[in-house]
Amino acid sequence: MSLVERLYQRWGFWRFALLSLVFWGVLWPVGSAWLVVAAIGRYRQLDKSPAARTSRRIDRYLSWYPAPWRERYGEELEQLLRDTIHGGHGGIRLTLNIARESAAARYPSTGSTVGALCWSLCWIPLIPQGVVPLVLKLTGASTRSWFLATYLPAPLQWPVIAAMVAAGLTMLFTAARLLPVHSSRTACDPTQ
Repeated sequence: MSLVERLYQRWGFWRFALLSLVFWGVLWPVGSAWLVVAAIGRYRQLDKSPAARTSRRIDRYLSWYPAPWRERYGEELEQLLRDTIHGGHGGIRLTLNIARESAAARYPSTGSTVGALCWSLCWIPLIPQGVVPLVLKLTGASTRSWFLATYLPAPLQWPVIAAMVAAGLTMLFTAARLLPVHSSRTACDPTQ
């Protein structure tokens, strides 16, 4: 039994309705208004000079990059951003370029990202959508559960099971090929 149901049974309809009205009609709007007032107060405390606004914007852009990258290239990028913004080219294109390049710095190779994604998701088509329905079909069990192949007509069940196993194995081999292999020798050697 949920909390709402228990409150409804304990207090009855009218008390529960009154409590709901107080929450949704008073507390929620008061909390939202307080949040807006706090944001306005914080904004009023900020220095609104063009130099301060530019500095905050550059700091925000730099925060999108990983810390080691900022330590190495942060001062150069900060000066480049300052010159670009003062030159009048600080619009949406700059923001989108910074977002793209910071993502590239954060995730240096798409191969490792694709490999990690394949490694994380390969088990879904392989085990629960491929191997388990295969075992159920071979043993003659009539359990449907959430296995896609068991909801299809009989002539399509075997091809779907084979396709799921093939998709899972393809993702597994792709992950094994793309993800870097770390041996204990390279992990212990600080020069590599």
